[in-house]
Amino acid sequence: MGMFDSFYDNAGNEWQTKAYVCDLERFVVSGPVPLVHPYDLPTYQVEVLGGPNRNPSQDGFATIRDGYVESVPAERDNTLPLLDYSGHLIDNDEEKSTPWT
Repeated sequence: MGMFDSFYDNAGNEWQTKAYVCDLERFVVSGPVPLVHPYDLPTYQVEVLGGPNRNPSQDGFATIRDGYVESVPAERDNTLPLLDYSGHLIDNDEEKSTPWT
């Protein structure tokens, strides 16, 4: 699977992504997140995998607002740009939603 970066929710659960530099960075709610080149979006969502028991039905999104982690996991907000798990910008027309919605 290789290296990845991790978001941690308020309960301490790990949510993984390869959208950044994949050097085992740790991002927490209210903490900063680096800009993603070439997009440099200050506000967006990113797909994350994980949760308490790493169940695919719990995979979801992290919301980054003004460069800080707002929430993880989060419902998909179709008004925000979306980066897929690998860091590619997804057109909102490809509409994605969490499996639990």
